Amino acid sequence: MISPESPPLSDTPPPSPARADADLVISPGRLQAFSDGVIAIASTLLILDVHRPSRDEPVWSALRHEWPALGSYVVTFLVIGIAWIHHHNMFHRVARVDRTLLFLNLGLLATISFLPLPTATLGEHLTRQNAPDAAVFYALSMALSSAWFTAFWHHLTRHPELMHEAARGTAAQARRQSLLGPVGYLAAALVALVSPVGALVVSGLIVLYFIVGRRNPASRTGPESLPADAQEG
Repeated sequence: MISPESPPLSDTPPPSPARADADLVISPGRLQAFSDGVIAIASTLLILDVHRPSRDEPVWSALRHEWPALGSYVVTFLVIGIAWIHHHNMFHRVARVDRTLLFLNLGLLATISFLPLPTATLGEHLTRQNAPDAAVFYALSMALSSAWFTAFWHHLTRHPELMHEAARGTAAQARRQSLLGPVGYLAAALVALVSPVGALVVSGLIVLYFIVGRRNPASRTGPESLPADAQEG
């Protein structure tokens, strides 16, 4: 018999602390969706600093005058595009996102969102007196943006439980390969002290390597590229 003072019975048990914590976890899919939006906005902003020919200017002559801005735009757009592909590829291997991974991702997005500034600076100064400073600023910004992937893979190497079981053996190799970006862009920063245009060329060669020098990165992002038990996440 239930006394009047007894609380009403409920068929639903209270959630366990573990279940409550799980409900607060951000899924890899949601993190990817947010990242996609930020990366798309950053890549779109790049073109705003390329000046279109005015109605009184010869079109081809005006566009030729804009070659530093156009060159910086092309290289940076490809850098952001490759970062998006690699980000997508990486989070296909991630089964669970922890607090550190969230803040690493915020750092990456903050750096990518910052790239329109050094891109516009290089485009404005590449043929002027302060070109070396602009080129160093650009190369160091690129090095920082690519270094986040090394930090990602380092964290995943130390915490393989965050990854799909079949993908855990790939983290250490991916960390080694990710070093090419920051090291290459730091080399471009040194080249910038002597040849600002050469630094942009070196940055372009790094991008070219990631496009054609390795297996097509887009081929690693599809579900078929993961082992069977890693496709379920």
